Amino acid sequence: MSAMDCLQISEWGGDLEQAERARPDPGEGEVLIDVDATSVGLTVANVIEGDLGDEPADLPRIPGHEIVGRVADAGSGVTGLEEGDLVAAYFYLSCGRCDACLRGADSLCANLDGFVSVDVDGGFAEYAALPARNAIEIPDTLDPVGATAIPDAIATPYHVMNQRAAVDPGGEVLILGAGGGVGIHLVQMAQLFGASVTAVDRTQSKLERCRELGAERVVNTATDSLEDALETIGTTYDAVVDFTGATDLLEVAHSSLAARGRLVNLTTFPGRSIDLSPREQVFGETAVVGSRYCSKYELRRSATLVANGDIEPIVTETASLSEVPQLLDRIRAGDVIGRGAVVL
Repeated sequence: MSAMDCLQISEWGGDLEQAERARPDPGEGEVLIDVDATSVGLTVANVIEGDLGDEPADLPRIPGHEIVGRVADAGSGVTGLEEGDLVAAYFYLSCGRCDACLRGADSLCANLDGFVSVDVDGGFAEYAALPARNAIEIPDTLDPVGATAIPDAIATPYHVMNQRAAVDPGGEVLILGAGGGVGIHLVQMAQLFGASVTAVDRTQSKLERCRELGAERVVNTATDSLEDALETIGTTYDAVVDFTGATDLLEVAHSSLAARGRLVNLTTFPGRSIDLSPREQVFGETAVVGSRYCSKYELRRSATLVANGDIEPIVTETASLSEVPQLLDRIRAGDVIGRGAVVL
């Protein structure tokens, strides 16, 4: 049996360790992916900490959920994928049979079996075996390193604009945490849907990149009060999209909603809440909604947008397996613009 190099954790919240593991064989309904690259972002850090699952029996575990690579082999019962196909991993282990999955709401699967890199091994390895329904074929012309941003960092913003923000062309979108790995792609996606963008972040270099990507206005909350900045800007917003979970920013931003505006939440930090006035919501017909990942269709659609040049993947740093812990430290510190990627 062939061996492969990988990074794994032996305890939830523990350190990444280099290891040699047997190359997996695809079981029934599974494909073996020859990994080209896997994204490195804050969700990886959350997975390692056990925020999405901390069952000791699942250890050791290979992290890395935004996998891009080519089909190397397939188990029995697999149809629709062939050896050599370029694929990206869908993060949620959804069943494909429940009402939610059948209506294209895969992330709300009633029989969710967990997550890639939490409940099955991920892509910080030379090979990964996944359920075939989690291997989404993407255009063969895509650069695998840039494509690592598609399964989450680009597809999630597509879901926000396609399903949750309800912004018409010409609308205004305020993005809290716009310089992060997902937010910086929403800066582009909101414009693709016809909106003007105000980008909010704490790092000037990230805000400068947001402006280069088309953000009409930027606000640096490390130096300026969001409340004062929004008062100076003097506009209201059809959607506020939050990647920070910062309650002080959320309360200010919520008060800036236009009539029928929506506050779209994407963070899941426990114990955080903000005060809302039902009276003000009724008078303005405003809404507060959550947005959870994307559908498999939206992942495919996002890949097409990248292949067509409509969205630019922002992957600014790459690493070898041995360099991933240092890259994760830089990401945790907020020193990386967009995404990083481990290249196999």
